Amino acid sequence: MSYGTRKILVYGAVGILAAAILSSSISMLPSLFLVSAKGTLLVKVTDAPVPLLNLNLTISSVEVLKSTGGWTSLTIDGGKKYFDLLKLSNVTEDLAVGSLPVGSYTKIRLQIETANATLSTGRQIDLNVPPEHIDLQVKFEIEEGATTWVIIDIIADKVQIAEMASKGKDANLNPQFKCVVVPP
Repeated sequence: MSYGTRKILVYGAVGILAAAILSSSISMLPSLFLVSAKGTLLVKVTDAPVPLLNLNLTISSVEVLKSTGGWTSLTIDGGKKYFDLLKLSNVTEDLAVGSLPVGSYTKIRLQIETANATLSTGRQIDLNVPPEHIDLQVKFEIEEGATTWVIIDIIADKVQIAEMASKGKDANLNPQFKCVVVPP
């Protein structure tokens, strides 16, 4: 290889290397001269605090309706059951039990004797429960010699109760229910 050819190859390689360096420098040029101010975004989630200290119910009777008709009463230990809904988060508490004829059932009726709430200020208010009972549409089967469970999740509008009470207005319980049937 002659001295001239070697010189051309060396200059060519240096030229390609210089072009690559220049090209990458030009692409980084805006970031070198345009300094952008940056900050940090931290996203958090929360559940707003409930403006209630207690949400109490006293249930005085529980009845179930057979699909062919006829209500049957279940036994509440002690005759009635008092509980604070706010304390039943992720736990269950027994309400009533009874021996029922085998068959299909379509409804559970809860007789609400009292309903009240304690606001975060400590003031206690009574809640309206028209017509003093709540009917739950839930289908379940009773099988011979087996136990069926129905778990009732009572979802009260705690915010509405607190807002109405803080305005000096009557508040209604108006709960929503989610019933889970655990067959035998």
